[in-house]
Amino acid sequence: MKKNSFFVSLLSVGVMFTACSSDDPDFNPNTETEETQTVTFEGDYWNTLIDSPQYGGPLLYGLDARNYGWCDVATQLTGFMSNAWGGTYGFAEGGSAISNYIDENIGEACSYDVQLAVPVSNGSQNFVVVYCDASLRFADGVAREIVSMDVIGTTYLMSVIKNGDGYAKALLDNGDYLNVIVTGYNGETETGSKKISFAQDGAFLDGWYKADLSSLGKVTSISFTMESNDISDWGMKAPKYFAFDNVVIKK
Repeated sequence: MKKNSFFVSLLSVGVMFTACSSDDPDFNPNTETEETQTVTFEGDYWNTLIDSPQYGGPLLYGLDARNYGWCDVATQLTGFMSNAWGGTYGFAEGGSAISNYIDENIGEACSYDVQLAVPVSNGSQNFVVVYCDASLRFADGVAREIVSMDVIGTTYLMSVIKNGDGYAKALLDNGDYLNVIVTGYNGETETGSKKISFAQDGAFLDGWYKADLSSLGKVTSISFTMESNDISDWGMKAPKYFAFDNVVIKK
């Protein structure tokens, strides 16, 4: 069922199925080696995709929010809205959004008002905030190996993990956990999955961490889901946000 939902979300993006291109020479200021390219999300193109305010802004919650998306020309890596409920509620239905917000306040429970913020800078300006369930794909349909990406919990997520918020409990006890699951696909074939722990037995991932995704092999798309032991009839209680940056892709 999860796999079917994933492909429905891909079908909902329409125009994002075509390869992306740009005549702007500053469109992809990525870093590059002989074997890899690193998507850094830096530059004027990416800056225009940052919404303000963080919650309820015109890009992620406006009338055209269902069509929000981004594409890195050099690697064809593409993010988009999940549109899980038809696109009526924008980013609240899942997706990936460009951000540059830093909010270090995780000493008390925060709210969705700071949904695009992370607690610690990694030295770059921009990054991507994911609200699960969400997906990325290569717009040209060519399978590539995603070697790694840097990940971190958002300020909203980490503040709730550490403090609870009246709905979700603090994940401080032995047996508590919260994971991001990254699943790879080559076409409709699942290539594998990678579990990234953001909370485990009272320990937290509240700094940037390089997640090795090479075990997924060559993929045309990946999906992000989250799991935790603190659940209700509607699923995981903690806010399902995390961020990533510096996506390393084999040429």
